[in-house]
Amino acid sequence: MKIAHLSDLHLGKVVNNFSMLEDQRYMLDQIADKMIKKEVDAVVIAGDVYDRPVPPAEAVRLLNDFLLKLIHVDMEVFVIAGNHDSGERLAFASELLSEMRLHIIGTWNGKLSCTDLVDKYGVLHVYALPFIRPSSVNRFIEEEDRKVRSYTEAVRYALSTAEIDFRERNVLIAHQFVTGVSVDPEGSEELTVGGIDNVDGSVFDGFDYTALGHIHRAQAVGRETVRYAGTPLKYSFSEAKDNKTFTLITLEDKQVYRISTVSLNPLRDLEVIRGRFVDMLKLENVNKHRENYLRVILEDENDIPDAITTLRTYYPKIMRLEYDNESTRSDEVLVTADEMEKKTPLDLFSEFFVSRNNREMTEEQTAYVDGLIREIWEEGEKE
Repeated sequence: MKIAHLSDLHLGKVVNNFSMLEDQRYMLDQIADKMIKKEVDAVVIAGDVYDRPVPPAEAVRLLNDFLLKLIHVDMEVFVIAGNHDSGERLAFASELLSEMRLHIIGTWNGKLSCTDLVDKYGVLHVYALPFIRPSSVNRFIEEEDRKVRSYTEAVRYALSTAEIDFRERNVLIAHQFVTGVSVDPEGSEELTVGGIDNVDGSVFDGFDYTALGHIHRAQAVGRETVRYAGTPLKYSFSEAKDNKTFTLITLEDKQVYRISTVSLNPLRDLEVIRGRFVDMLKLENVNKHRENYLRVILEDENDIPDAITTLRTYYPKIMRLEYDNESTRSDEVLVTADEMEKKTPLDLFSEFFVSRNNREMTEEQTAYVDGLIREIWEEGEKE
């Protein structure tokens, strides 16, 4: 069974006031062509299909056209809702569409969705869990003492509602933030302060492959078979150097698999370029970068009057214009120093703890550190 893993399409997304619909159509056409060429049997889209709960009509048509291409070549397609989607809207007519090999799971209704596929190795169970919160699960739990309090408990409970035989082949599609994932703090993912939406990766133990969505950079988490596919397009300048892909999984007998990535080429790249204003006007630079989405960093010491207007005649898709010179760097130092002076030692230690552990200190840890700081402070005053 050859399965293609996609996620976080964010159809209808606008980046720095530029609509990405044309780029998304180009990319989806390319993805469909590559999947057909590689004779993919099933496609999973692990959430954040749209960029907002009520997507523009053009985004809906784009998804429709993409899914039609896959269905027409007899691919089995699975789509789940992410945190950006409206699960109810996404799943419109899902029962009817499932008869056409298109399985859309918009909301968790108290029981884990499962679809069985068959190949020469036997049955492959595909479980689908759209994005959930503890409140999504607690609606279906009557006993107060059984209600879940964390995202990990919520996912574990949702998975427990299916009788999963881990001696057989099982694939899970989910859209959650898994503890330990590498996240770019300047990236385009939406993260919760303090990591309260983290899910422990151990909840996915036993599945032959877990197809995840939510994080925009493709990566494995904990083990090779728990993976984020990442976005097929760059939506943030922090991703400018990334090579976008979709994931291809070949499942044979139990625990016999191959995982690879298929490279994607955008209609327009998203780049960061820097240099002096006069260098930006050189023909070789214009020819190289003209069609791409750009963050331009000027290194001139003096501001160039109306620089953005002039540069946009050469580079029509400039998204951001900034300066990097002695003046801006000194401003950054002054701001940083001013901010630092306003923070208490406990504030500074707490920020350091979060940066190292990707989570906030517990109340007990905070009280302990606060006590130590006070003791050190008092000893210093005595001296």
